Amino acid sequence: MINRKVFTIIALIGVTALAYLFSTAPTHDGDWQEAQALLPEVQIEGDRYQLRNIRDFSYCADRSIKPARYLDQEFPQDSLKRVWLGLSHFSDYGLAHSFLSFEFDDGRYLVASVEARMRPGQAYSPFAGLLRRYHKIIVLGTERDIIGLRSKVREERVLLYPLELTASQRRRVFTGMMQDVRTLREKPAYYNTLFDNCTTSLLRHDQENHFWKNILDYRILLPGFSDDYAVQRGWIRADKGLEQLRKQAVVPADIDPDDGNFSLGIRDFGIMPSN
Repeated sequence: MINRKVFTIIALIGVTALAYLFSTAPTHDGDWQEAQALLPEVQIEGDRYQLRNIRDFSYCADRSIKPARYLDQEFPQDSLKRVWLGLSHFSDYGLAHSFLSFEFDDGRYLVASVEARMRPGQAYSPFAGLLRRYHKIIVLGTERDIIGLRSKVREERVLLYPLELTASQRRRVFTGMMQDVRTLREKPAYYNTLFDNCTTSLLRHDQENHFWKNILDYRILLPGFSDDYAVQRGWIRADKGLEQLRKQAVVPADIDPDDGNFSLGIRDFGIMPSN
């Protein structure tokens, strides 16, 4: 009898907690950590994309922000040259952050990074990401900010791969991500470690991806292994094997993000595109 009462109490607490979690609505209001304070904006005029609030921060060695600078730039869709996949390993066991970098004919790179948007004082936890503790943000930024922060300042192991995509696939991914930025700005959403994270948000733009079929694939649940998934799909060439490819893809941690040739420098040491 006692055990039944205890079970009933625990069940009621669980149901109450779930009801509370799912009764709260996501919002853009309130205070946010400085690096995620502003949402990017996307306006589309024909095949030209007008972007505002592109993050281009510089950082001190202690990870504090020097100038919090934002850029407004225009990107013609027909000048999209290549798409790169980035993986930033912040821990062992496949715990990593995935992002895309769009390369354009004029030498510019635009990074799209789907992240857990956090309040002041919050820290990231995969478990908390299951409980609607974080809102979702898609950061648009320069490589010297998004990649340099991870490779140089945080000293994470960052890998950068050129993706083998057709012109139509590149356009689909780019336009899809830009539309996601617009949608998220109009309709706030929660980040979810399993169902709506950095990797699943990118795979949403693959026409052949089946969410419920792949959701339990460890290479999607653990983004640190998502390069293996990309090799299987033919998006990354691994002629000499995946382990050799990973060694070649590492972004050197000693390249200064404030160097004017940062994007060129990290590719001089990494994998060169096949085309």
